[in-house]
Amino acid sequence: MALFNWFKKNKKEQEVRVEERKQTVLQDSAAAAAFAEAGEHTTARAMIDKTKGNRKILVVGSEESFSEILVNYSFDMAKRLDFELVMLNSTNAPLSLPDDRREEATALFKNQSKQNFSTLQERAEQAGVPIDHLVEIGQLDDVVHKLQTQLPGMRYVLTEPDPELAQKANGSVSIPVFDLGSYHGAAV
Repeated sequence: MALFNWFKKNKKEQEVRVEERKQTVLQDSAAAAAFAEAGEHTTARAMIDKTKGNRKILVVGSEESFSEILVNYSFDMAKRLDFELVMLNSTNAPLSLPDDRREEATALFKNQSKQNFSTLQERAEQAGVPIDHLVEIGQLDDVVHKLQTQLPGMRYVLTEPDPELAQKANGSVSIPVFDLGSYHGAAV
């Protein structure tokens, strides 16, 4: 009997810790398949929806605007993959200015970016594409790295095509697409 009392005593004093686990598509899909086979279709669907998560495409414009070809491609990709778009306007130009002019240049860049985004927002609503907008000042590589940690659902990064190649290609230009999932081994 003393042995059973020892187990009961420890159970009462034991603290339960719950930690979140990282989700992976394969693990959650396998679990969802098991629930579906057992007849728990609602649970399986909920798990798949949870795995789907906030899937995002980061679209990097050229300074304060986005080219028509980049916008069209990003809207089409977001619809096909059922992703959200995060439109990014980024520049490092104010960083090279003296402090007294930096603040004014930053404010001007942010205002111009927001004005240009308002027309994209209307188009996105009409197209049924979820869209968000960010304006960042800094080196582009640093900004994308920072956003990658802040937006865990970010899978792809689209950038403007090379302007010289776009002129030479007469409209048939490729959009650079970077798949972040392949670099980190993490699926969406």
